[in-house]
Amino acid sequence: MEEKLLEVKDLKTYFHTSSGVVKAVDGVSFSIDRGKTLGIVGESGSGKSVTASTIMGLIPSPPGKVEGGEIIFEGNDILKIHKEELLNIRGKDIAMIFQDPMTALNPVFTVGYQITEAILAHRDISKKDAKKIAINALEMVGIPDAKSRYKCYPHEFSGGMRQRAVIAMAIVCDPKLLIADEPTTALDVTIQAQILDLMKELQKKLNTSILIITHDLGVIWEVSDYVMVMYAGRTVEYTETKTLYKNAKHPYTWGLLDSIPKLESDSDKMLNTIEGNPPDLRSTGKGCNFAGRCPYAKDICKKSPPKLVEVEPKHFVACYFQTEDTSLGKGGQIKNE
Repeated sequence: MEEKLLEVKDLKTYFHTSSGVVKAVDGVSFSIDRGKTLGIVGESGSGKSVTASTIMGLIPSPPGKVEGGEIIFEGNDILKIHKEELLNIRGKDIAMIFQDPMTALNPVFTVGYQITEAILAHRDISKKDAKKIAINALEMVGIPDAKSRYKCYPHEFSGGMRQRAVIAMAIVCDPKLLIADEPTTALDVTIQAQILDLMKELQKKLNTSILIITHDLGVIWEVSDYVMVMYAGRTVEYTETKTLYKNAKHPYTWGLLDSIPKLESDSDKMLNTIEGNPPDLRSTGKGCNFAGRCPYAKDICKKSPPKLVEVEPKHFVACYFQTEDTSLGKGGQIKNE
């Protein structure tokens, strides 16, 4: 039986601004088992990074505030623990690879110094031993001549090497959960593949659970066991990765999958797109957030947000027309099961 490491229940994170309340995360639920990978996918502004920052306790307050929900990590709600306890968890039990490797490292300190400081913050060991661990971590992530590179500054590293250094900093304390926020965005395709292979290899060695955030469904297919699709601050679909690709249920997920270029496609044919733009997050929550762009939307979709329900074993969808009893097809036809 798989053991849940992290369980997020009905999480709500809002930003209170002078122009209104921005519902960046508005009722998100998911879980991650030990040694497994969950991918979160969605357009920019869907709430992916805010979800990760909330788990890490990095939401600036003000203007941000966690309005509700639970984040259960190893049986404890980390939203209710003392700040000092959270500091002990963050960086040690839960580590994060930040979005941009070009800015994630401090330019005025050497790479080795920054990794060593991360170790000393969570382990009661000498600087000498911490340096050995840091060099070993650099070697583990594939940085050549790690002893000399330990003394280098970030500007002396290429983009791919900086990303590897950021990963090394994240894994030095053997975290139980690794959050990777767009870990391949600023990298070329070859380096992207190397970074993804590295993350899978490290997961096997350390049995680390991974939460990977991306807008690239190709990355999701490559590394994830489960996938959660987010739209405008809410979960719209959540299931095993293979199930999502074979039998996606939500119209927004259909749009994402249809927009991926395929090898067999006619090169002269325009790529499919999702018409319209994401809603203003200050005015969401009155109905289905995707209703304004959904070709199958009805009056009921605009009255109240649909609940996330299990339509099949381990397959959750938030759509009025995808339930245990009814099924919406891509052509708009609704079948009774």
